Amino acid sequence: MRAVAGMLLAVALASGQVHKSPMAGQWFPADKEALDKLVDECFAAAQRRTGGAPPRKKLRALVVPHAALPYSGIVAASAYRQLGRAKNLIVLGFSHRRLVRGLVAPDVEAYEIAGGRIAVNRTAVGELGVRVLAEDQLCDHSLENQLPFVRRVADKAGFVPLYVGELSAGELASAAQLLAQRMEAGDVVIASCDFTHYGQAYGYTPWPNDKELPKQLFRRAMLTFELVGSLDVAAFDRFLETTGENLCGRGPVRLLMAALSRLKEDTYLVPVDYMTSGDLTRDYSLSVTYGALAFYPESAFAVGETDQKRLLASARQTLDRFLAGKKERVAPPEKTPELEQRTGVFVTIKKNGQLRGCVGTLFGSMPLYEAVADRTLAAASEDPRFRPVSAAEGPLSLEISLLTPLRRLTHWRQFRLGQGAVIVHNGRSGILLPQIAAENGWDAEQFLENLSRKAGLPPKAYQDPAATLYVYRAQVFSETEPTPASGDGRP
Repeated sequence: MRAVAGMLLAVALASGQVHKSPMAGQWFPADKEALDKLVDECFAAAQRRTGGAPPRKKLRALVVPHAALPYSGIVAASAYRQLGRAKNLIVLGFSHRRLVRGLVAPDVEAYEIAGGRIAVNRTAVGELGVRVLAEDQLCDHSLENQLPFVRRVADKAGFVPLYVGELSAGELASAAQLLAQRMEAGDVVIASCDFTHYGQAYGYTPWPNDKELPKQLFRRAMLTFELVGSLDVAAFDRFLETTGENLCGRGPVRLLMAALSRLKEDTYLVPVDYMTSGDLTRDYSLSVTYGALAFYPESAFAVGETDQKRLLASARQTLDRFLAGKKERVAPPEKTPELEQRTGVFVTIKKNGQLRGCVGTLFGSMPLYEAVADRTLAAASEDPRFRPVSAAEGPLSLEISLLTPLRRLTHWRQFRLGQGAVIVHNGRSGILLPQIAAENGWDAEQFLENLSRKAGLPPKAYQDPAATLYVYRAQVFSETEPTPASGDGRP
């Protein structure tokens, strides 16, 4: 039977045709000049909104909107700007108009839009072993509205279009494992999804249409993104059922979450961009939320040994100048692509092995090379637990912690030693760096109890279902030994 199935699949793949996208002229321009102009404008606007840092390495997946390009094109471009090198782009669409069972591939050899054809990597489709259906049973803008961006950024990557239909638990697990293997091998998976559809026409009005509505839409988006980033499909399903959240792309997102949860390295979500159609039209009575989400393994947020030395030198020079009476941030002379990324960072100052100051930021608001110098100065002078450091204290040592993004836990028992954590509860919050557990000999529950205490909460507050816990990993590196101030503030 397996041999027969293989023969049928080979015959199906051999019969594919060039598919001229009917979305051209409806969802995006059918004229090459007009399409190129619109895509250029989307990428230019995306760069202004998200900054000019080069793509972070090791991208595993994206969530990208699929509305008409004049509406969601900027957010989509923000997502596609994150692409570096990829063997294949596996785009997960879905059908708005008919029920589809399982994970299927359209019987297409290439897609044609203004400006050229996009070949389908039919070898990769065959390797996935998915069913192949005639394109007229699948054709949907959830997938085809990605084509203008795929054509622009992926000329050296293969293209694998897939449609996600109804999946049983077993089918979801099987398809997720296949996609996880492809991501481990260098493919990038793109899930097509538009988030909250607000308005009477969508049958969804959980908040009144008043001046607070934009804030409500933003809060809902951030909460939805957090649940997606948890990679807990069951928790995500409960969230959708509880809130009635009517995102359009549930199937692709659930499959992507399941696949990412199977990767060997812990995976973290970076929210790249956010916008609603109401932001564009200034009419929120009928508004759709767009999000650009990128997923990376833990190692993507680390820097190499040479960059570690550059950051330590920057921190040391900044501290020495402060000790000499000069409040100056000293950046490394060379800015590598890794140092241009925006990453959470904490800088710790110690005296005789004891904490003397520690200040950081969970979210990267400036390039890493600037953030380390800035947080060094803050650790030296702004930690409310200590007076500012002084040269009279003698040798001081520096430690730098580079953080992954936060990932929300859906239950406190998911916490593992080696992770840092944040708790938010009853208007209070606290954070502990991961190395604190080893320094104090704590087990997991002792760590969480001390996290609760640091937030001014009872020790067992972390077990309260109303508490929200986030975890992260950190790359920690430090000076080999305490270093006296130079005395004159010079490097």
